[in-house]
Amino acid sequence: MRRQSHSPRHFRQAVLAVLLLLLPFSLRLAAARDDIPGPFAALSGRLAADGFDAAAMSALFSRVEVRFDPSILAQKVDLMLVKEFEPPKAPGAKTLAQSSYGQFLRPWILAWAYSFMEENRRTLAKGEAAYRVPGEVQTAILLVETRLGSYTGSRPAVASLASMAASGSIGTIQPYLKMLRGQPDRLAFAEGAAREKAQWAYDELKALLVYAKAGGVDPAGIPGSVFGAIGFCQFMPSNIARYAADGKGDGRIDLFDVRDALYSVASYLSGHGWREGMSPEEQRQVIYSYNHSDLYALAVMTIAERLRELRAKHGRF
Repeated sequence: MRRQSHSPRHFRQAVLAVLLLLLPFSLRLAAARDDIPGPFAALSGRLAADGFDAAAMSALFSRVEVRFDPSILAQKVDLMLVKEFEPPKAPGAKTLAQSSYGQFLRPWILAWAYSFMEENRRTLAKGEAAYRVPGEVQTAILLVETRLGSYTGSRPAVASLASMAASGSIGTIQPYLKMLRGQPDRLAFAEGAAREKAQWAYDELKALLVYAKAGGVDPAGIPGSVFGAIGFCQFMPSNIARYAADGKGDGRIDLFDVRDALYSVASYLSGHGWREGMSPEEQRQVIYSYNHSDLYALAVMTIAERLRELRAKHGRF
């Protein structure tokens, strides 16, 4: 058999080809080492000190999709400033119709939500039986939170929570604050609020990492709201251990599964005092615990009532 000739030129070409194949990988590794923002480097060390794997944390916060964004905590603090210094009046029907929640009262959206109820009637009935929470209320919350699971956020929840956890200094977020109005009392309030919410976000971040590890899920692959709520039901991660429920019966919690999401909504409301025979005001207070907004509570109750009317009209579900 004739042996194949391996000239120096062929050898150099082969080596060059291998190097070209490895180049993108080596560049990614270099970026992973060099691109960890300073605040995330400190945060990674803090998590390692709290028992999380140091190498895993460094790898997580080096990823391109996990970006540091101090404006997120600024948005949270701005909302707190408005609530503290410019409290809104109690909302009415006109306010609801003119708000972003008004879209959910459109006939075609209500018809869509009712169709969703019919498709998921067994899961809703299970939640009603176990927690006494009407299917209309379960559905209304999922509709408002994520359009029945069709939109769960556009950024990794871990990036939002980590950004807030690493932005506790007022100097970090002040350039992004819009509600200070040049008033010293607002600045003092914002300084305390930033520290408080940075710690809150850190605790939520730890809960998210625990949830991801338990489910064998890449934490950077979990989408969330701007403030880190996840799943079809938009739970903050710390609520998962306390209120998330297995609606599909397989022994694991997946808040991106409609059965677990609905069952978890019912579990949460039950855990916050929902019971049969409640007055409308008592119902409103329990729903308010899900999202601390009077307008939100009014929207959920109004949507649930419209769905109840459709249920009575069609005589199904």
